[in-house]
Amino acid sequence: ILLWKDTFASLARLLGGVGIAAALSLSLGMVIGLLPIARTMLSGFVAVVSMVPPLALLPILFIMLGLGELSKVVLIVIGITPFMTRDLAQRVLDIPHEQMVKAQTLGASSLVIALRVALPQVLPRLIADIRLSLGSAWLFLIAAEAVASDVGLGYRIFLVRRYLAMDVILTYVIWITLLAFVLDWLLKTLSRRAFPWMEAGL
Repeated sequence: ILLWKDTFASLARLLGGVGIAAALSLSLGMVIGLLPIARTMLSGFVAVVSMVPPLALLPILFIMLGLGELSKVVLIVIGITPFMTRDLAQRVLDIPHEQMVKAQTLGASSLVIALRVALPQVLPRLIADIRLSLGSAWLFLIAAEAVASDVGLGYRIFLVRRYLAMDVILTYVIWITLLAFVLDWLLKTLSRRAFPWMEAGL
């Protein structure tokens, strides 16, 4: 019973943080990649933020946001958003300039170019970035749960370690590994089915 309770709590935090990070990264990456003004203003800021160790911010988040769910989700967002934003912005910049020129020649607005030209080419990369960031997201989640939580996979591992309960610890570690594998497989399947042309080009 505790395993399922911890699993649901941890997955809710993980999926919430990764979902928010994906939405922010996609928006910022598109803006930075498409608009030179935004690239000048934001690219440096994102680069600096990406250098900050997220775990060092954990005490600050707990002080500012409390010990509830919000601080744990925000830690995941802060931890993986900068990397994903920089990668997606670069993917937008790598789109052949001829495609932009053709769209503009046909009368497409900036919004249409973003939605019809850039977005379809960025979404497969977004899924790939989420897959690459899942490991870091799990790390931040377990660290936050270990410090301040009363339920969750990370909380349970650090709770029973004082009793040297290796059977429980190993069970939870294996379970976390299995969950990570399943999430990665689901994302890979989604990418293959939603963007078969991307898979064929690899």
